[in-house]
Amino acid sequence: MDLNRKKIVFGLLAVVAAGTVGAASYKVLHHGQSAAQEQQVKEEVLQLEQKKDADGIIREIPQPYFIEKQAGYRYRKPEEITYPSKITGTNRHAMVFLPADYKEEKKYPVLYLLHGLTGSHRTWRNKSADVILQNLHYFEQVPEMIVVCPNSVVNEKEDTEDLSLSETIQAYDLTGPDLVENLMPYINSHYPVKAGREYTAVAGNSMGGRNALYTAFNYSELFGYVGAFSSASVVPDETYGHVNPLLKELVPPTEKFCLLMLSVGRSDDVCGDVTYKLHDIMKEKGIEHLFYDTEGGHEDTVWQNALYNFAKKLFV
Repeated sequence: MDLNRKKIVFGLLAVVAAGTVGAASYKVLHHGQSAAQEQQVKEEVLQLEQKKDADGIIREIPQPYFIEKQAGYRYRKPEEITYPSKITGTNRHAMVFLPADYKEEKKYPVLYLLHGLTGSHRTWRNKSADVILQNLHYFEQVPEMIVVCPNSVVNEKEDTEDLSLSETIQAYDLTGPDLVENLMPYINSHYPVKAGREYTAVAGNSMGGRNALYTAFNYSELFGYVGAFSSASVVPDETYGHVNPLLKELVPPTEKFCLLMLSVGRSDDVCGDVTYKLHDIMKEKGIEHLFYDTEGGHEDTVWQNALYNFAKKLFV
């Protein structure tokens, strides 16, 4: 057996003997390359840290390390679940991301992550959200968390193919009630989650941002963290008259949020102006929040950037 193979085998045996596969113990050499790769990632993280603004936000992240699986680390495969919904009278679907070192005897905070129009519970997985969040834990010490991605098409078929825009929006507008009344109780009874708004977050992009804001403001006793990325209109907006407001106005919650973050791409020509208006409304009403804009339009790179910045501030 050559020296490199011995290192690999002995490294694997050490992991097995320890009985863990978490961030601290899974640094096993892959053909002698992962140490150098790990150093490269550390350098990238340090470079990113230097780009933070006064609010700790990194606006521009070219070719981010955090969107790629890194050699030598375990990435748990997302799992699809079904849960009963009293709203639709059917079993509905959601995607769950668990920490790589998940243990049933340990309790975790929870992030509910909502998709936009034409999406599904699989959409954030397709944006590599599970990889982003796992890398943030491995390399930037972001707390481990359970992430739940609901399907916001709240109807019997979880499908909008034959629906008008108005009917589609009506299905999406049931996201908040279905999440609170059906999905959250299921998650709380099937996974070891920490109780309390200080351990519960909701965020989303586009229509998911609209639903995240509605859910957080309407059920502020349940959610301490909220993120709206390129949000669609949630309050009355003459520009988007075809979208019925979910909230008559933004009322500051009795207990302020631990974090309320708005983000948008500067070239967003879909509903980018909504976020700027929300920023102005919140400033006028004295609702404490973070706002930033970045390069890009109504697109994944903007939302991946937003998730990165949002997650770094969760549960701290």
